[in-house]
Amino acid sequence: MKNLSANTSSINKGALIKWGINIIIPLILFLIPETDVYTYQVKMFLIVTIAGILMVAFEQVNLMAVSMLFPIGYMVTGLVPMEVAYSAWLQTMPLVVIGGYMIAMVLNRVGLLKRMAYWCFIKVRGSYYGLLYSVFVVGCILNTVTGGNAWVMMAAFTFGLCMGFELGVSIDSAIIMLVGGLSAGASCMFIYSPYFMNLLWNAANLTLPEGAEPYGATWVEFFWQNLPYLIFCLVFIWLLPKIFKPKHKLPDVSYFKEEYAKLGKMSRDEKIGAILTVLLIVFMLTGNLHGIALDWGFIVLPWLMFFPGIKIATEEDVKGVDWSMVFFCIACLSIGTVSSYLGIGELVADLLVPALSGMNSTLVMVAIYAVAVILNFLLTPLAILAGFSEPIAQIAAGLGLNPVGAMYSLFMGCDQVLLPYEYLTYMIFYGFGLIKLTDFMKILGFKMVAATVVLAVVMIPWWHFVGVL
Repeated sequence: MKNLSANTSSINKGALIKWGINIIIPLILFLIPETDVYTYQVKMFLIVTIAGILMVAFEQVNLMAVSMLFPIGYMVTGLVPMEVAYSAWLQTMPLVVIGGYMIAMVLNRVGLLKRMAYWCFIKVRGSYYGLLYSVFVVGCILNTVTGGNAWVMMAAFTFGLCMGFELGVSIDSAIIMLVGGLSAGASCMFIYSPYFMNLLWNAANLTLPEGAEPYGATWVEFFWQNLPYLIFCLVFIWLLPKIFKPKHKLPDVSYFKEEYAKLGKMSRDEKIGAILTVLLIVFMLTGNLHGIALDWGFIVLPWLMFFPGIKIATEEDVKGVDWSMVFFCIACLSIGTVSSYLGIGELVADLLVPALSGMNSTLVMVAIYAVAVILNFLLTPLAILAGFSEPIAQIAAGLGLNPVGAMYSLFMGCDQVLLPYEYLTYMIFYGFGLIKLTDFMKILGFKMVAATVVLAVVMIPWWHFVGVL
């Protein structure tokens, strides 16, 4: 009884501390006097957003409840009308999230994901590092051939690995899935992604006199110019198991060979699931030929699985979707839409960008990177690149710096996140429900610190060396 009482007291004390933090921080924000910069809109946006994120981080309130209250909080505080608060639901992304979940649920239930997980582990001969690096390489290859759109496929793939190994919600799952996230997100820093790079080149080219040769790079040139970031990712993956200590010890490769043999021949449902998966990959790879937005593959395919002749999906798969996580992903999207509506990103730019003009080249690059990291809390990377590439490029050119290096520094800052909502790619991985928010923050927080050091010590000298700074 004494032990039970002590445990209960410890739990209650921990809960009280979490609630105290969640009340005190918004209260401090509320008590700060309003100014021309710290307006009522900025104050209430920060209070609603931070209070919600803290509740999720501390796991104080049911995730669905927090997800529903996010847009409601923005409305009741008078920040935005309903059509803005819920505008995320009018985008294709909610349908992509649901579709990705459904595909994963179906393929997991029919056994295909487990078969794939066992096969991969056998091929890397039971090596944990072999598994992590194979995930990274597969993601980089898919990101190359899909033009930076491998995130949903890799999220489903790594989810299948974790389910196949029965890792559940654990640091083990977080490591495997976030390595997949690196392959789909961070790899865009050295794998040419047209929709990101077009924004950067256009901004840099605005600084050129009329008739000058425009800035640009081939796939190989871009890879070479940012090669150290690939090396950073490889070292980061090597460090993950050493620092964050996986809790589950995977069985010897002989066990997986036995389990793989027990699966026998592929069932009819597995074969159809495999065929549909291949068709989805082909659809992604041929986007430049058919011209259809790649989102539609994930929006349409899962529902075709219910039709006669295919019929591998069931009501059980629909119920298996973590709907609270789906709603949370969409609530996170509303943070960006509300921030854009209020003009908070522009406000931050007006405050930070002019300060860059009095710094040397290294400090300018670090400051640009820091601006992107800060803006990531308020806007998506695509919004940052769209809204701030031009003024950043103009400042760099005015200081006599090559604006391409400044664009790369801005882009690298956009890849550093602490919370899932900041970057849609990482949010999709988090959205599959196998990563604790605290594990997400620890791993990617470590990446942010490490990447900042790499920027100052490695990337900036390298950009000077290859002539883009």
